[in-house]
Amino acid sequence: GGKFFEPITNLYWPYAEADHPSSEEVAKEYNGRALVDLFDPKDPTKLIRKAGEQLAGFGEMRDDGTTLGGCWIWAGSWTSSGNQMARRDNSDPTGIGNTLNWAWAWPANRRVLYNRASCDRQGKPFNPERVLIKWNGKQWGGADVPDVAVGLDPEVINPFIMNPEGVARLFARKGMAEGPFPTHYEAFDNPLGYNPMYPNNKLAVISPVIRILETAKGTQGDPKDYPHVGTTYRLTEHFHYWTKHVQLNNIVQPEQFVEIGEALGKELGIETGQKVKVSSKRGFVKAVAVVTKRIKPMKIDGKTIHHVGVPIHWGFSTTGRKGYLANNLTASVGDGNSLTPESKTFLVKVEKI
Repeated sequence: GGKFFEPITNLYWPYAEADHPSSEEVAKEYNGRALVDLFDPKDPTKLIRKAGEQLAGFGEMRDDGTTLGGCWIWAGSWTSSGNQMARRDNSDPTGIGNTLNWAWAWPANRRVLYNRASCDRQGKPFNPERVLIKWNGKQWGGADVPDVAVGLDPEVINPFIMNPEGVARLFARKGMAEGPFPTHYEAFDNPLGYNPMYPNNKLAVISPVIRILETAKGTQGDPKDYPHVGTTYRLTEHFHYWTKHVQLNNIVQPEQFVEIGEALGKELGIETGQKVKVSSKRGFVKAVAVVTKRIKPMKIDGKTIHHVGVPIHWGFSTTGRKGYLANNLTASVGDGNSLTPESKTFLVKVEKI
């Protein structure tokens, strides 16, 4: 019942095992396929796709119920030619790092969104040494999939096609809590103690419109006590906090760790495999240290700042080894517009246990 129930009641789920679809079946479903023979709208005699075939791209999708698909941006990822995401040809004929035959990128296997912006009004690349796309007088082509209609004259198409005016926006006249032209603010926890854009203005350090929950008030870290910057991230082998209950995931990634750079490890006398304590003004995490070349010290306004990586996947309940919640360290602070939590930067202190 209710309005517009057909997309639910007419779902097409012909899985080999009804209650356990394979990854391949779901991937094909997301790509989409034709339910009837599809003909070219401009030439009704030209067959584009036979009934039952996988769609080649979102351009073949129809709004009349003759095609189905999970999401338009993934149309083209599993076509009649097979799994495009499994391709492993890393050849780079143009030498600019655009490997179109390696895996697949949404949408349309395009590697650089809005790549029309790399050309001038006449479709000539701004940098002839790194040509993404260009206009040859009749159509667009090049090292990437053009992010414009292939045959559309460059004089009539602007790069940012998802905006009605086709150009980038520096001003947002409505909807932004900070005003039409937001400026740079520092995070709630700030390793400098000031905003380098406005070093003498104590009122312009953090955004005046961020949402600070009660639990975060009074918990701003002082760089004298917490000199390092922590950030949270995910690992390939786990998914959020869910897979810590899956034994296979615990086998391939068995124990919580924190990642620190070689320079910080040397400074604190910490080696890979040793236990460390990472503390913020709000809590702490104890875990094994992984000393790595991946994380380099940063120079910010003349000061050396070290970063610490804290994967998020562990907690007090698991089928593997228990760990600490990464959010013990973060502040309950939300962006002024989206209320997105500010969990990617916070002040910490790293100590060897």
